[in-house]
Amino acid sequence: MRISTQMMYQISNGDMTKMQGDIIKLNQQVTGQQRVLLPSDDPVAAARALDVTQSQQINKQYETNRKNATSSLAQVQSTLSSTTDLLTSLKSNVIKAGNAAFTNAERINLATELKGNFQELLGYANATDGNGTYLFAGYKSTTQPFTLDGNGNVNYNGDQGSMTLQVDSTRQMEISSSGQSIFQGGGQDVFQTMNNIINLMSIPVTEAANKADETAANTFEYPAGSGTFPIQAYKNAQAALDAAKPDDANYGTLFSTAAAAKLKSDEADAARTPLQGSQASLTRTLQKFNTQISAMIDNVGSASASVGARQNELDTLDAAGKVKDDSYTQTVNDLLGRNPADQIELVSQFSLSTQYLQAAQKVFVTTSSLSLLNYLK
Repeated sequence: MRISTQMMYQISNGDMTKMQGDIIKLNQQVTGQQRVLLPSDDPVAAARALDVTQSQQINKQYETNRKNATSSLAQVQSTLSSTTDLLTSLKSNVIKAGNAAFTNAERINLATELKGNFQELLGYANATDGNGTYLFAGYKSTTQPFTLDGNGNVNYNGDQGSMTLQVDSTRQMEISSSGQSIFQGGGQDVFQTMNNIINLMSIPVTEAANKADETAANTFEYPAGSGTFPIQAYKNAQAALDAAKPDDANYGTLFSTAAAAKLKSDEADAARTPLQGSQASLTRTLQKFNTQISAMIDNVGSASASVGARQNELDTLDAAGKVKDDSYTQTVNDLLGRNPADQIELVSQFSLSTQYLQAAQKVFVTTSSLSLLNYLK
């Protein structure tokens, strides 16, 4: 086979052009710090990397949703905590107001303080997040959930739903609560109870009412139509016991009689309704309110515990999401050749290809200078 000078030039030029193209490609890969720059470099790896990247972006969106959920739940938790503190203070004040040593003026002052607490609680119930969205309006997040009517009653304008966010592929989480279930749930309306307490504090306790109530208690027939008066009977039995000495032979009998009479007296007293304006009426009504407040505190506490559980779940999902993100990143790096080992290999190939090109250039220079004319004399 004859090889002409022109053919030798063409072959050598083609080889060196290809080498230069390979070096340019390697330079781009080294500069870009990845092996696969275009889908044509590795179609299978590029397609798979695209799928993984899309999954990673979805995972990042869940992370963003979890941050938003965490922020909303933190505000809900803070509001519920403040509500619990207010109700606990209210319970303490109710106990204080039931003390017989508390004067009418002190109770009126306390009622004034409770009016301020009422407005404070209404503010908690109408709390909003940083975007002006109401936390306790259910799905009606742009509607103020609690409003006062002309009679001082509080009406709920929201619904029973809860706003949700998709915080993971299989988890939609509630980030708000129905205000009615918290502030007017379980058969207890905290606003109505506070209004009732304020009104009760405004009723003075009078000596006349106390005397009239004592007379009514002593003449209270229980059971009705039985002809027995347990409260008066207990007072008589207790007086006889107080008058006896411990060494009296009948002391044990008197003690047993008084104890039995006390049980019947308590039963009768629970069945009667004390006269309004008496200390007995005030004390008994405040005891009922105290029981209601305890139920309200428990109800708010349950809601707070639910929020806390969701906050803990978000922490767990965040940790799992971080593991997923790291896994996605590593998979894409492996597919596209972004790992340190890949960079070392690319640099080595670049250095080796450069040496091959230099050698080819030297060979070309040497062979291109060959000619028969050089040997003619």
